[in-house]
Amino acid sequence: MNRQAEARIPTHVGNFTLIAYAKTAADPMPHLAFVADGFDPSQAVPVRIHSECMTGDVFGSRRCDCGEQLDASLRLAAERGGGVVYLRQEGRGIGLINK
Repeated sequence: MNRQAEARIPTHVGNFTLIAYAKTAADPMPHLAFVADGFDPSQAVPVRIHSECMTGDVFGSRRCDCGEQLDASLRLAAERGGGVVYLRQEGRGIGLINK
């Protein structure tokens, strides 16, 4: 994976730098790193590795708490200068249809 793009993303919990990682710039589903303002790699920082869950993250499905976990992680990262790695592997790799 290579760093392909970077953008500032203001969210409801704070400001982040969003970094996209993929094999090529044409990859339609890059993995993402949300890095909070105040991130200091010389210090211990909270980081969550989150596996994509469209039904929970986007649509708020009550069958899982993925969206709530993601939101709490982004809040904590914003508060403490941490990060969230968002893996584009729906359902821990099983895919949306199998889920």
